[in-house]
Amino acid sequence: MSDMSYPTKEESQFMNVQGGEKKVMKKILSVALSTAMAFSMFASVAFGETATTPQAKFDALAAKGILNGYPDGQAHLEKDLTRAEFAKIVTKLFGLTEVTGKLSYKDKGYTASNWAVPYIEAVTAAGYMQGQDTVKGIFNYNGKVTVQEVAAVLFRALKLEQPSTTDNSASAWAKGYAQAVINAGLVAKDINFKTNATRSLVVETAYAVDQKTVAPTLTVASAEAVSPTKVVVTFSDKTTANVDLTTALVAGVETPVTFKHLEKEYTVKVTLQAPKVVSVTAPNSKQVVVKFNRAIDPDTLVETNTLIEGVVKVTEVGKTVDVAKDAKVVISDDATQATISLDGNTFLKGNYTVVVNDTIKTTAGEAIPAFTQLLPVADTVAPTVVSVSSVAKTTTNKVYVKLSEPVKTAGLIAYVNGASASVSRDTYQPLDEVTLTTNTLNSGTSYDVSLTNLSDYAGNLATPNPVKTTVTVTSDVQAPVVQKVTAIGDKTVEVVFNKAVDYNSLVGNVRLLDANGESKGVFTINTTSDTKTFKLTSPLGSLPSTGTFSGSIVFGATVRDTIGNNLGTAVTQPITFNKDTVAPTVTGVTYKSGSGLVVKFSEEVKAVAGVTGLTLIKDSTGVGVTLNSTPVATSKDGKSLTFATPAGVVGAHTLRLPEGLVIDASFAKNKLAATSVAVTGSSTSSDSDRPKVTSIVYGTPTTNDYIVEVTVSDNSGVSVASLMDVNSYTMDSKALPAGSYITLNTAADNATTRIAYLHIPKSTISETKDYKFLANGVADTAGNGAEAHNEVAIKLYDTVAPKLNSAAVSSTDSAVLIVTFSENVKDIQKDDLQFRINDKLVSPLTFDKVGNSTDKWYVTFNKKDIDASASAGAQDLNANNINTITVKVKENDPTTGYENSIKDIEGNKIATFNEVSGK
Repeated sequence: MSDMSYPTKEESQFMNVQGGEKKVMKKILSVALSTAMAFSMFASVAFGETATTPQAKFDALAAKGILNGYPDGQAHLEKDLTRAEFAKIVTKLFGLTEVTGKLSYKDKGYTASNWAVPYIEAVTAAGYMQGQDTVKGIFNYNGKVTVQEVAAVLFRALKLEQPSTTDNSASAWAKGYAQAVINAGLVAKDINFKTNATRSLVVETAYAVDQKTVAPTLTVASAEAVSPTKVVVTFSDKTTANVDLTTALVAGVETPVTFKHLEKEYTVKVTLQAPKVVSVTAPNSKQVVVKFNRAIDPDTLVETNTLIEGVVKVTEVGKTVDVAKDAKVVISDDATQATISLDGNTFLKGNYTVVVNDTIKTTAGEAIPAFTQLLPVADTVAPTVVSVSSVAKTTTNKVYVKLSEPVKTAGLIAYVNGASASVSRDTYQPLDEVTLTTNTLNSGTSYDVSLTNLSDYAGNLATPNPVKTTVTVTSDVQAPVVQKVTAIGDKTVEVVFNKAVDYNSLVGNVRLLDANGESKGVFTINTTSDTKTFKLTSPLGSLPSTGTFSGSIVFGATVRDTIGNNLGTAVTQPITFNKDTVAPTVTGVTYKSGSGLVVKFSEEVKAVAGVTGLTLIKDSTGVGVTLNSTPVATSKDGKSLTFATPAGVVGAHTLRLPEGLVIDASFAKNKLAATSVAVTGSSTSSDSDRPKVTSIVYGTPTTNDYIVEVTVSDNSGVSVASLMDVNSYTMDSKALPAGSYITLNTAADNATTRIAYLHIPKSTISETKDYKFLANGVADTAGNGAEAHNEVAIKLYDTVAPKLNSAAVSSTDSAVLIVTFSENVKDIQKDDLQFRINDKLVSPLTFDKVGNSTDKWYVTFNKKDIDASASAGAQDLNANNINTITVKVKENDPTTGYENSIKDIEGNKIATFNEVSGK
């Protein structure tokens, strides 16, 4: 577990300087007192209200007992501070015990009755303060403190950095201290540092220190186990801390975790959730976002920014085409979210089945269970401009537009300052960004930008049309910076710059030197999907016999960023290559329809010619097929090889890879050990016949459920898993109602005809009508999806009893009370409802339905029923004498034989005899 520390009081001791003249000693001691004063004050106001004036700040400190006013009740902030005042403040700040019965100094008036003695003796005993004149034993408790002495103590106590240049009025010995506190924003630059420090100045300075350095009292707001060995704790101030565990958590077991944060020990209880897919959403018609509850290993989902085929399938209901094939993927910084952007002009509209298979793993190597979800997509939101930017050294012709979602470049018309601009999207640009190329734009100048026909892939057009905004060309004259150089194996170096760098400026311009400064040649430059990151291949032909090469990489002075800023001078970075003795391993295998088996390795590899024994074995039969060991495709990063298969892979298989099938890219050419791996993921078959949904009919209902029978047939057998999945069916183009479940007939698992019984809870049907059913996700045992078929309408009946919902005085006629039911009702009599006005039972004057609707009723009341002295007519329900109106469903009365007659259209009798307030 991590041990996070924060400086405590005990660690923030004042520094004492020994030796020197009395004058210097006086300064040092006075400075120490100033720091005590400052620190006591900022510690005291840390949790009080924010003060804005010197007096308010003084009052906040005085309320804590740290400062005192004068006998006249005033703060006298214009006065100077004394050493005695400092002694008291230091004592309180550090929680020192006041010392009585001891007199260490010979100052006049320094007696047991002096109010300051217990504090002076306390700080003396602690070693925080001492006399100004150690020979005569004088403390000088009425001595004054200068601003530069205050600065010196703040410098030491806050451990500020010594500035290289100074520009202030302090004495030579204090200039560095003064400049440090100026730079820290604690004291104004133009103040006279040689003058005495007023109470006002020290209060202001202390308050500034408080705002910058006080550590608040924290409580734990929440704690989450994000991996078996990592807990993220969120505190009351919304800051977070990562706690690394030495013992891995067990999923599902609540475990106490103790750790230190800011020198305080905390204990939290956490439960590691099993890894899972949290949700799948479509924020727009072009993207699918998959969220996980744990950080995932990107290599199990993505290969060179492209989705590994079959890992996440997105298929439209009733179809089999995976629209996520070749999609681009962006993994979030915390690796818990994958944003999948569909390739080309493909976009989402309608209902889709999303299947996340079980080959995705967490960063801890745990498999994430498969996940299936029905995803309806109806994008009706138009895109908006998020930001517009342009960067240049002096001039540029590029403007970059960031949008709220992916947009089509075709048909988009752009103008920059009235001049037509071409619209494009670079290879590495995200779909929600476009580049405008126009005439010359000058750094520091603002330009108008106009976008006409800005549309997303669903056809939503931005309004107004055109969209108009402005852009200011930002000046960038800074040279690129090499942020990181990392040796990968014994041949490759990964270099990361702080911004995009021109590839051509690197070619032939990056050299390798040995420890003696002798050139060993130039690196080969390889691009990545990130324009800031490059892979460099070493010019070495071999490593020394020691197995280690130490030298340096030299980046030429003309290496430049993409807008033309050169390094200016050559940049040298140390590098060490060590002999690579680690053999490659297989990290996963997937079946890619039409291509073959894609084998992913732990590092860059190369197939070895002539090696035989690559065998694919069908688990159910044990029959093996020898595959050609020459790969038909190699990924850009060299970590994945594709091997052809003679036919479709159906069901569970095992792939046996022989020893030495591949070697890594190291000088040692480490070879693969013999390995056997289970083949999972998508599969196809020589069986290309799709199953058929032969009927969807109304079945015999149970007490609680309606039953819909779905019959499916296939020549090779219907997949039981697909029949049992509630996401395989839709009702009125939506997922089945909550609580629905599936049962099957008793046929054998490999039956060519199966019947699925869809149990629809009657309690979820609140309207009698024809509901359209579709079996969209049913498949056969070979993985073929069902043939498209028409939706079948089945009438389901409302069995939900009606309910009195509300009563309210009409906004257009205050004599009318509008009574509303949860649905249309019939057979209602006015006596089925009880009306009370001012808690008096009254009968309606009129009782009528509203128009053709029978879920709303108009009710009026006679004035005389409420006030016998009133004239006849409808009562104004907003009158001053009307305080309460209640409406209640009259309950059945077996003794009189009364039965409430209110029913819904289907004949369901009202069952909830509730009461509502109308005023």
